[in-house]
Amino acid sequence: MKILTLRVGALNTNAYLIIDGPKAALIDPAGSSEVILAALRNEQALLEKIFLTHGHADHVAVAMELKRATGGRIYGHSADNYLLGAVEDEVAAYLGLTEAITIDENLVPGEDVDMAGTLFRVLSTPGHTPGSCCYYSEGERVLFSGDTLFAQGIGRSDLLGGNGKLLQESLNILKELPGNTQVFPGHGPATTIEQERARNRYW
Repeated sequence: MKILTLRVGALNTNAYLIIDGPKAALIDPAGSSEVILAALRNEQALLEKIFLTHGHADHVAVAMELKRATGGRIYGHSADNYLLGAVEDEVAAYLGLTEAITIDENLVPGEDVDMAGTLFRVLSTPGHTPGSCCYYSEGERVLFSGDTLFAQGIGRSDLLGGNGKLLQESLNILKELPGNTQVFPGHGPATTIEQERARNRYW
């Protein structure tokens, strides 16, 4: 499994391509379809699935563009549907969301999803948004944490739909993962669970 990190959009959102041979999956279709499509061409990989960590515009803006370009199906949590249709919101428009996004497959917390041949468990981690999800591979010791957990930081809970109590409960779930788990967040550098236990003052 190969992980490519693409920093795109006005907020330098991390879009992640998971690639194994000719197969690819994307976590967070953010910012620029051109950058993502160029990376796929360079890797000679076909995008099969598009996964959302949550519904904020800086993470989902080019989902429909990529679906049309590649045929990839969109996976997300239905609790964030209210964000996926917010095309009249000025902030969402600034971040590139110009059309409503339709989820093809509703994520079920606790179930495993196949990303280019690697299984990831869907972890429900509400707090930043009601439908926030993380993706965890026990075999690879990899977590895609969206905007729930960052290197030395955590997600905001003061935005529409946020909930500080739920966010702390979600962070407590992540804290129980093995220390050597690599964490790939929605913004900023990668980290590990062990590093965040030791130095993240918000945790």
